[in-house]
Amino acid sequence: MSGIATPTILVTGASGFVGACVGRHFAAAGQRVVAVHGPARPADHRWRLAEGAPAALENVEVDLCSVDAVRALVREVRPSVVINCAAYGAYSHQADPARVYRVNFEAVRSLLDAASELEGFRAFVQAGSSSEYGSNCSGPREDAAPVPDSDYSVSKVAATAYVQFAGGRRRVPGWVLRLSSVYGPYEDASRLVPRLLTRGREGGFPQLVNPKISRDFVFIDDVCAAFQRVVDKASSLAPGDVFNIGTGVCTTLEDIVGRVRSLYRISDEPAWGSMADRKWDHREWYANPEKAKTVLGWSATTSLDAGLAATSRWMEEHPSMVRAAEANMVTGVK
Repeated sequence: MSGIATPTILVTGASGFVGACVGRHFAAAGQRVVAVHGPARPADHRWRLAEGAPAALENVEVDLCSVDAVRALVREVRPSVVINCAAYGAYSHQADPARVYRVNFEAVRSLLDAASELEGFRAFVQAGSSSEYGSNCSGPREDAAPVPDSDYSVSKVAATAYVQFAGGRRRVPGWVLRLSSVYGPYEDASRLVPRLLTRGREGGFPQLVNPKISRDFVFIDDVCAAFQRVVDKASSLAPGDVFNIGTGVCTTLEDIVGRVRSLYRISDEPAWGSMADRKWDHREWYANPEKAKTVLGWSATTSLDAGLAATSRWMEEHPSMVRAAEANMVTGVK
């Protein structure tokens, strides 16, 4: 990567759903993007960047859990912006606590510290999670007390606290976006929305948990726009600030299933309870995005019906990507 010109946006976790979409978003806008993937990842696992990826997007392989590797990467690339979307532990089978904390906290600390030493560095944007609130998840403000309910939750809270510490005490230009349930094109095929749409196109439903379990579903294009807002407004934002990124709407599984049923005119009945509730499920899980609206000028603009329809169209128009998604899903659930 010698001789790389700046400015450059470094996106970590770039083979994942949010990371790939964020990388595509900035590269399509003309920014040079260096997309970071974990070491020894099979090429097939980079399927999100294999078709139609902007020319301005470059792929590199780095172990973010290695402090030396992270520092070498940052020194070589000299990014003006770092967007960290790398994460581990959001799926039930990702159950190694040591790795959860290495990826979700230690790697964040290494990245932020290395980037903060660069002259002219403008922004570090951490992809946080609404899971940080744990059981205190019913429309909490950003200053609400987290009540973590998993190692993943604890690790993401710790990462947010470090960004706040670096911003408040050292004036490092870093911010956290606590993302709600992001969905849309390129999502892992094992997740709820792709499973609903895949089975819906066939006239049925996948296995489902309790119909009263809820989420705040926010479309990926809106999420990319939130990252863009932070980067654009970085010079005017208070370092270390945190923003909830969601619609503010509590959508039950019963509701979203009904929407998919209408989209595909499905006559079959959903088999509620055919899958056990997950330990992180909650009945009233939704964001309070008022601060993002006030400070960033950001609001989710894509309705759930519009987002589902757009994702369905993408699936119909990109069969090779859908096949790649199904072949490389994080879990084996269908």
